[in-house]
Amino acid sequence: MSRGDKLNVIITGASSGIGRELLKIFADKGHCVIAVARREDKLQEIKEEFGEKVKVICKDISKPENIDKLYGEIKELDIEVDLLINNAGTGEHGLFWEIDIKSQMEIVDLNIRGLTYLTRIFSEDMIRKGGGGIINVASTAAFQCGGALLGVYYASKSYVLALTEALIEEMEYRGVRVMALCPGPTSTEFKGMSTKRKGLEKFYITTPRQVAECCYKDYFKGKNICVPGFLNKIIIFTTRFLPRKVQRKIVRRIQEKKKRLL
Repeated sequence: MSRGDKLNVIITGASSGIGRELLKIFADKGHCVIAVARREDKLQEIKEEFGEKVKVICKDISKPENIDKLYGEIKELDIEVDLLINNAGTGEHGLFWEIDIKSQMEIVDLNIRGLTYLTRIFSEDMIRKGGGGIINVASTAAFQCGGALLGVYYASKSYVLALTEALIEEMEYRGVRVMALCPGPTSTEFKGMSTKRKGLEKFYITTPRQVAECCYKDYFKGKNICVPGFLNKIIIFTTRFLPRKVQRKIVRRIQEKKKRLL
Protein backbone atom coordinates (compact mmCIF):
# COMPACT_ATOMS: atom_id res chain seq x y z
CA MET A 1 0.00 0.00 0.00
CA SER A 2 1.17 3.49 -0.83
CA ARG A 3 0.06 6.98 0.17
CA GLY A 4 -1.83 7.28 -3.10
CA ASP A 5 -4.09 4.31 -2.40
CA LYS A 6 -7.52 5.07 -0.96
CA LEU A 7 -8.02 2.72 1.96
CA ASN A 8 -10.88 1.52 4.12
CA VAL A 9 -9.53 2.18 7.62
CA ILE A 10 -10.92 1.12 11.00
CA ILE A 11 -9.75 3.19 13.96
CA THR A 12 -10.72 2.12 17.47
CA GLY A 13 -10.76 4.63 20.29
CA ALA A 14 -11.40 7.26 17.64
CA SER A 15 -13.39 9.68 19.79
CA SER A 16 -10.45 11.52 21.35
CA GLY A 17 -6.70 11.88 21.63
CA ILE A 18 -4.45 10.03 19.20
CA GLY A 19 -7.38 8.15 17.66
CA ARG A 20 -9.24 11.36 16.86
CA GLU A 21 -6.14 12.88 15.24
CA LEU A 22 -5.52 9.73 13.19
CA LEU A 23 -9.14 9.92 12.04
CA LYS A 24 -8.67 13.53 10.91
CA ILE A 25 -5.50 12.76 8.98
CA PHE A 26 -6.84 9.69 7.17
CA ALA A 27 -10.16 11.37 6.40
CA ASP A 28 -8.45 14.53 5.13
CA LYS A 29 -6.24 12.39 2.88
CA GLY A 30 -9.35 10.94 1.24
CA HIS A 31 -9.46 7.53 2.91
CA CYS A 32 -12.75 5.95 4.03
CA VAL A 33 -12.64 5.85 7.83
CA ILE A 34 -14.73 3.74 10.19
CA ALA A 35 -14.55 5.34 13.64
CA VAL A 36 -15.20 2.96 16.53
CA ALA A 37 -15.67 4.15 20.11
CA ARG A 38 -17.96 3.58 23.05
CA ARG A 39 -18.98 7.22 23.63
CA GLU A 40 -21.99 7.88 21.46
CA ASP A 41 -21.96 11.65 22.02
CA LYS A 42 -18.37 11.93 20.75
CA LEU A 43 -19.18 9.80 17.72
CA GLN A 44 -22.10 12.07 16.93
CA GLU A 45 -19.70 15.03 16.96
CA ILE A 46 -17.46 13.18 14.50
CA LYS A 47 -20.42 12.43 12.25
CA GLU A 48 -21.46 16.09 12.22
CA GLU A 49 -17.89 17.25 11.52
CA PHE A 50 -16.93 14.80 8.77
CA GLY A 51 -20.25 13.75 7.26
CA GLU A 52 -20.08 10.94 4.71
CA LYS A 53 -16.26 10.76 4.84
CA VAL A 54 -16.45 8.90 8.15
CA LYS A 55 -18.73 6.08 9.26
CA VAL A 56 -19.24 5.73 13.02
CA ILE A 57 -19.95 2.58 15.02
CA CYS A 58 -20.59 2.70 18.76
CA LYS A 59 -19.11 -0.39 20.40
CA ASP A 60 -17.29 -1.26 23.62
CA ILE A 61 -14.60 -3.53 22.20
CA SER A 62 -13.47 -4.77 25.60
CA LYS A 63 -16.26 -7.35 25.19
CA PRO A 64 -15.72 -10.14 22.59
CA GLU A 65 -19.42 -10.28 21.70
CA ASN A 66 -19.30 -6.62 20.68
CA ILE A 67 -16.31 -7.29 18.43
CA ASP A 68 -18.31 -10.03 16.71
CA LYS A 69 -21.14 -7.53 16.21
CA LEU A 70 -18.70 -4.92 14.89
CA TYR A 71 -17.30 -7.40 12.39
CA GLY A 72 -20.82 -8.34 11.31
CA GLU A 73 -21.85 -4.70 10.82
CA ILE A 74 -18.81 -4.01 8.65
CA LYS A 75 -19.61 -7.05 6.53
CA GLU A 76 -23.20 -5.84 6.16
CA LEU A 77 -21.85 -2.51 4.89
CA ASP A 78 -19.91 -4.53 2.29
CA ILE A 79 -16.64 -2.88 3.34
CA GLU A 80 -13.36 -4.69 2.81
CA VAL A 81 -10.99 -3.46 5.51
CA ASP A 82 -7.54 -2.45 4.26
CA LEU A 83 -6.09 -1.09 7.50
CA LEU A 84 -6.94 -1.83 11.13
CA ILE A 85 -5.66 0.64 13.74
CA ASN A 86 -5.98 -0.75 17.25
CA ASN A 87 -5.79 2.49 19.18
CA ALA A 88 -8.34 1.96 21.97
CA GLY A 89 -6.69 1.55 25.34
CA THR A 90 -6.89 2.55 28.97
CA GLY A 91 -4.88 2.61 32.18
CA GLU A 92 -5.21 3.61 35.80
CA HIS A 93 -2.66 5.24 38.05
CA GLY A 94 -2.15 3.94 41.59
CA LEU A 95 -0.84 1.15 43.76
CA PHE A 96 -1.70 -2.30 42.45
CA TRP A 97 -3.54 -3.48 45.57
CA GLU A 98 -5.51 -0.26 45.92
CA ILE A 99 -6.92 -0.04 42.40
CA ASP A 100 -10.33 -1.64 42.05
CA ILE A 101 -10.00 -5.13 40.56
CA LYS A 102 -12.76 -4.44 38.04
CA SER A 103 -10.82 -1.46 36.72
CA GLN A 104 -7.69 -3.58 36.37
CA MET A 105 -9.54 -6.27 34.47
CA GLU A 106 -11.03 -3.62 32.19
CA ILE A 107 -7.46 -2.66 31.24
CA VAL A 108 -6.68 -6.28 30.41
CA ASP A 109 -9.94 -6.75 28.51
CA LEU A 110 -9.47 -3.65 26.35
CA ASN A 111 -5.69 -3.37 25.92
CA ILE A 112 -5.03 -7.10 25.46
CA ARG A 113 -8.17 -9.15 24.79
CA GLY A 114 -9.92 -6.61 22.58
CA LEU A 115 -6.82 -5.83 20.55
CA THR A 116 -5.99 -9.51 20.10
CA TYR A 117 -9.52 -10.45 19.07
CA LEU A 118 -9.80 -7.61 16.53
CA THR A 119 -6.39 -8.36 15.07
CA ARG A 120 -7.21 -12.05 14.75
CA ILE A 121 -10.52 -11.73 12.91
CA PHE A 122 -9.48 -8.95 10.52
CA SER A 123 -6.02 -10.35 9.79
CA GLU A 124 -7.58 -13.59 8.53
CA ASP A 125 -9.46 -11.65 5.87
CA MET A 126 -6.30 -9.73 4.95
CA ILE A 127 -4.26 -12.90 4.61
CA ARG A 128 -6.99 -14.43 2.47
CA LYS A 129 -7.01 -11.51 0.03
CA GLY A 130 -3.21 -11.16 0.13
CA GLY A 131 -3.01 -7.59 1.38
CA GLY A 132 -3.78 -5.20 4.20
CA GLY A 133 -2.28 -3.51 7.20
CA ILE A 134 -2.43 -3.43 10.99
CA ILE A 135 -1.20 -0.73 13.34
CA ASN A 136 -1.19 -1.62 17.03
CA VAL A 137 -0.75 1.24 19.48
CA ALA A 138 1.72 0.19 22.16
CA SER A 139 3.86 2.67 24.12
CA THR A 140 7.44 3.55 24.99
CA ALA A 141 6.46 1.85 28.27
CA ALA A 142 6.63 -1.45 26.37
CA PHE A 143 10.43 -1.13 26.14
CA GLN A 144 10.84 -0.78 29.91
CA CYS A 145 10.95 -3.56 32.45
CA GLY A 146 7.87 -2.50 34.38
CA GLY A 147 6.09 0.55 35.69
CA ALA A 148 5.29 0.95 39.35
CA LEU A 149 1.92 2.69 39.91
CA LEU A 150 0.92 1.76 36.35
CA GLY A 151 1.78 -1.92 36.53
CA VAL A 152 -1.10 -3.44 34.57
CA TYR A 153 -0.92 -0.74 31.90
CA TYR A 154 2.83 -1.19 31.38
CA ALA A 155 2.40 -4.97 31.22
CA SER A 156 -0.42 -4.67 28.69
CA LYS A 157 1.68 -2.48 26.39
CA SER A 158 4.59 -4.92 26.60
CA TYR A 159 2.17 -7.57 25.39
CA VAL A 160 1.02 -5.38 22.50
CA LEU A 161 4.58 -4.77 21.32
CA ALA A 162 5.58 -8.43 21.65
CA LEU A 163 2.51 -9.62 19.74
CA THR A 164 3.01 -7.01 17.04
CA GLU A 165 6.65 -7.97 16.48
CA ALA A 166 5.62 -11.62 16.15
CA LEU A 167 2.97 -10.68 13.57
CA ILE A 168 5.49 -8.60 11.62
CA GLU A 169 7.48 -11.79 11.02
CA GLU A 170 4.46 -14.01 10.38
CA MET A 171 2.70 -11.70 7.94
CA GLU A 172 5.59 -9.98 6.18
CA TYR A 173 5.54 -12.42 3.26
CA ARG A 174 1.72 -12.58 3.09
CA GLY A 175 1.28 -8.99 1.94
CA VAL A 176 0.09 -7.63 5.30
CA ARG A 177 1.99 -4.64 6.72
CA VAL A 178 2.19 -4.59 10.52
CA MET A 179 3.48 -1.72 12.63
CA ALA A 180 3.68 -0.89 16.33
CA LEU A 181 3.07 2.75 17.24
CA CYS A 182 4.92 3.50 20.47
CA PRO A 183 4.18 7.02 21.72
CA GLY A 184 5.70 8.34 24.92
CA PRO A 185 3.89 10.60 27.40
CA THR A 186 1.18 12.31 25.34
CA SER A 187 -1.45 14.83 26.37
CA THR A 188 -4.51 12.60 26.01
CA GLU A 189 -7.55 11.76 28.15
CA PHE A 190 -5.72 9.09 30.14
CA LYS A 191 -7.90 7.71 32.93
CA GLY A 192 -7.33 9.58 36.17
CA MET A 193 -4.70 11.86 34.63
CA SER A 194 -6.44 14.73 32.89
CA THR A 195 -4.21 16.93 30.76
CA LYS A 196 -5.79 19.92 32.48
CA ARG A 197 -4.13 19.13 35.80
CA LYS A 198 -1.63 21.82 36.72
CA GLY A 199 1.94 20.63 36.84
CA LEU A 200 1.43 17.54 34.67
CA GLU A 201 2.32 19.39 31.46
CA LYS A 202 6.05 18.84 31.99
CA PHE A 203 5.55 15.09 31.65
CA TYR A 204 4.10 15.34 28.13
CA ILE A 205 6.65 15.03 25.34
CA THR A 206 4.30 14.92 22.34
CA THR A 207 0.80 16.01 21.38
CA PRO A 208 -1.79 13.65 19.85
CA ARG A 209 -1.41 15.44 16.52
CA GLN A 210 2.36 14.93 16.47
CA VAL A 211 1.91 11.24 17.24
CA ALA A 212 -0.72 10.80 14.53
CA GLU A 213 1.36 12.59 11.89
CA CYS A 214 4.42 10.48 12.71
CA CYS A 215 2.31 7.31 12.59
CA TYR A 216 0.88 8.14 9.16
CA LYS A 217 4.29 9.02 7.73
CA ASP A 218 6.13 6.01 9.15
CA TYR A 219 3.46 3.52 8.14
CA PHE A 220 3.63 4.51 4.49
CA LYS A 221 7.42 4.59 4.67
CA GLY A 222 7.30 0.88 5.54
CA LYS A 223 8.52 1.09 9.13
CA ASN A 224 7.65 -1.65 11.61
CA ILE A 225 8.18 0.38 14.79
CA CYS A 226 7.16 4.03 15.06
CA VAL A 227 8.43 6.06 18.02
CA PRO A 228 7.26 9.68 17.76
CA GLY A 229 9.59 12.32 19.15
CA PHE A 230 13.38 12.46 19.24
CA LEU A 231 13.49 12.48 23.05
CA ASN A 232 11.41 9.29 23.17
CA LYS A 233 13.87 7.61 20.82
CA ILE A 234 16.73 8.63 23.11
CA ILE A 235 14.90 7.28 26.17
CA ILE A 236 14.31 3.91 24.51
CA PHE A 237 17.92 3.70 23.36
CA THR A 238 19.17 4.51 26.87
CA THR A 239 17.10 1.76 28.50
CA ARG A 240 19.19 -0.84 26.64
CA PHE A 241 22.15 0.00 28.84
CA LEU A 242 20.43 0.48 32.20
CA PRO A 243 20.09 -2.44 34.66
CA ARG A 244 16.46 -3.48 35.14
CA LYS A 245 16.56 -2.50 38.80
CA VAL A 246 17.63 1.03 37.86
CA GLN A 247 14.87 1.25 35.24
CA ARG A 248 12.27 0.24 37.81
CA LYS A 249 13.47 2.87 40.27
CA ILE A 250 13.45 5.65 37.66
CA VAL A 251 9.94 4.83 36.46
CA ARG A 252 8.67 4.66 40.04
CA ARG A 253 10.11 8.09 40.87
CA ILE A 254 8.43 9.60 37.78
CA GLN A 255 5.07 8.00 38.56
CA GLU A 256 5.24 9.06 42.21
CA LYS A 257 5.70 12.67 41.09
CA LYS A 258 2.65 12.33 38.85
CA LYS A 259 0.62 10.82 41.69
CA ARG A 260 1.34 13.84 43.92
CA LEU A 261 -0.08 16.10 41.20
CA LEU A 262 -3.33 14.17 40.77
